[in-house]
Amino acid sequence: MSTNVITMGPGALTIGSAGSLQNFAGQCSACRLVPSVDTDDPIAVLDGGEVPGDRSESWSLTGTLLQDLGATESTTEWLFQHRGEQHPFSFTPSTAAGKTISGTLVVEAIEIGGDVKTKPTSDFEFQLVGAPTIGTASG
Repeated sequence: MSTNVITMGPGALTIGSAGSLQNFAGQCSACRLVPSVDTDDPIAVLDGGEVPGDRSESWSLTGTLLQDLGATESTTEWLFQHRGEQHPFSFTPSTAAGKTISGTLVVEAIEIGGDVKTKPTSDFEFQLVGAPTIGTASG
């Protein structure tokens, strides 16, 4: 098997639906789709066997955004105003790779502010509702 790798970016990150779509790609310096799997302990049964433990899976979209408080169409302000709401999202790690991850996430506000004389960034973590899907990138 040959070795294959992608280079992160240029890509895309949008949150929202048609008519209210917010483009986060220009503010995003890192983005990751992160799985989390929990498995319960197996249950021993009388005949010496085991019943496998239940498996549960959850996902989050994490990364880092450049803050833009006060900008026209500010992503920082949009996240603040829509915190706690569920919105569709689309994440394309590499346009050249041609794949997009999509699903629904819960918007959370990001930190605002930072060290003086710096360009502040904020880490984000949005929990997904259900599992994401991988499809072909459009555009």
